[in-house]
Amino acid sequence: MPWIESEPFLSSHHIISVARNTHDNVGPIKSYLEIFFPKGLQFKEASLFFYKDNVEGYYNFIVTQKNPLFLPNWVSEIIQIFGNQHINTANLRTLQEWTFGFLNKFRVLCEIRAAMWWWLMFNPYQEPFNTLRVLTEWYLTAFTGTFPIILGIDIGPSISISLLGFILDGLNRLVFTMPYLPSEGEKFNITNLSTLDNPALVNLIGKLDVEEVRIFRYLPSLWYKYPIPDNLREYWYTKKPEILQYFLKNYGNLEIDFLPDRILEAEYENQINHEILNTNINHLETTSTHLISSVNELLLNNILITKISNLSQLSEIIFNK
Repeated sequence: MPWIESEPFLSSHHIISVARNTHDNVGPIKSYLEIFFPKGLQFKEASLFFYKDNVEGYYNFIVTQKNPLFLPNWVSEIIQIFGNQHINTANLRTLQEWTFGFLNKFRVLCEIRAAMWWWLMFNPYQEPFNTLRVLTEWYLTAFTGTFPIILGIDIGPSISISLLGFILDGLNRLVFTMPYLPSEGEKFNITNLSTLDNPALVNLIGKLDVEEVRIFRYLPSLWYKYPIPDNLREYWYTKKPEILQYFLKNYGNLEIDFLPDRILEAEYENQINHEILNTNINHLETTSTHLISSVNELLLNNILITKISNLSQLSEIIFNK
């Protein structure tokens, strides 16, 4: 996604760049055919603004989606840690869009099958209606007998179709917050936006013309709890050294590994080799000291023996006289 340079702001915070991720697939009606055959539900990606700030970091973003829906924290954590979906959510968005499209087509088939119950001229056991019946009736009749019959009408199929619409609406409002957990988002609206501690960000949000936003910024909490993925750290080290320098400068005292594993392993090996060298030097010094002491003791013993021998010889000479 390309980053768009933003206007500079005169404050302690400086927003380096801004990028927008929003697509509105619902366009105006362009022909009479669309009046009678509307496109129906369309998938819309979440409305997000990504920004870089010299204080808040490089992975900040603002959710401007109306009535956004977020995953539970534990689900988001599992996806990030065990699914290896940390920064790039393209695969998740593709899965989200594919699921929406599949369920939307299934909803249309269910509506056609439910409408055919009112038209007795269609034999549901003849093709192609039999295939439609096999594909949808298992779902439409799932709630039969669960809800009371009103005026002789089973409302189970209507509940089933409404449930599909509810799921589709949730998929359309679902926002992925990687690398953050959903609970890390700070909620601001027009009334309390002035309490935001980043004047540059206040000015930026004011230009978006939205009533409510959620801001995800600073260091993600999962990077405190779990090691940062090595491929991401390698990317910082080789291609984005400014990001690495930012983290080392602002969070280097938290004992978090921001360098890639190969660099950490090399530093660890150098440290081990240095410790081994120091140990050998200390051992050599200790051995040399012991050797010198032993030699001194040996020389001292030889001198004493010589003196004793001389005294013995002198004593013999005296006694012989």
